[in-house]
Amino acid sequence: MAASAPDKNDGSKSESSGGIKAMLPLILNLVLLPVIAFVMTQFVLLPRLNQSAAPGANAPADPGHGDDGATHGESSSGHGETSHAPAAGPDHGSSGGSGSHGGESKGHGGAKDETHMLDSVTVNVAGTMGSRLLMAKIGIRGTNPKLPDLVKDRAQDLRDAASSLLQTKTLMDIERQGARNTIRAELKNAFARVIGQGSFSEVVIPDMAVQ
Repeated sequence: MAASAPDKNDGSKSESSGGIKAMLPLILNLVLLPVIAFVMTQFVLLPRLNQSAAPGANAPADPGHGDDGATHGESSSGHGETSHAPAAGPDHGSSGGSGSHGGESKGHGGAKDETHMLDSVTVNVAGTMGSRLLMAKIGIRGTNPKLPDLVKDRAQDLRDAASSLLQTKTLMDIERQGARNTIRAELKNAFARVIGQGSFSEVVIPDMAVQ
C-alpha cells in the first residue's frame, strides 16, 4: 500500500511536466512574437520605408535643380542673344539690306522714286454754300519710268478725279483727326482708276488749306 502512493505522485508529476512541455511552444510564441515584430519593425521595415521615402524627398529637389539649370540655361541663352544682337541688329541688317536693294534697283535700270505734281485743285467745301474753299496741292510718286508721261497726258483727268473727290468733303471731314491720310488713300484709289493700279506707288499732299 505504501509503494502505490509514490507511483501516483510520479504519475501526477509526469502528467504535469508533460502538460508544461506541451504548452511550451505556445508560451515561446507569445513571448517571442512581440520581440520578433519589434526587431522586424526596427531593422527591416523602417530602413526600407526610409529608403523608399528618400527618392520622394529628393524628387522635388531634382526639378528644383533642373529649374535652376533651366534658369541658368535661359540666362546664358539670353546672354548669347544679347551678344549676337549687335551682329544681327537692325542697323547692320537694314543698312546692308537697303544697300543691296539700292544697288540692285540702280543696276536694273537706275529707277528713281520721283514725285510729279499736278496743278493746284480748288473746290467748294461741302455744306458751306460756297462760302469756304478747299485748296490742295497734290503729287503722284513712283518709280515707273512711264509715270511722267502718264501724269502729263492724263493731267486733266487726274485733276477732275481729285476735284470730284475733294468737293464731297465737309469741314468736319477735313478737320477730323487723320483726315489727310484718309483723303490721300481715297485719291490713290481714284488716280488708279485713271492711270492704272501699278503705275505709281503713292499720292502726296504737301499743302491743303481751307479758306
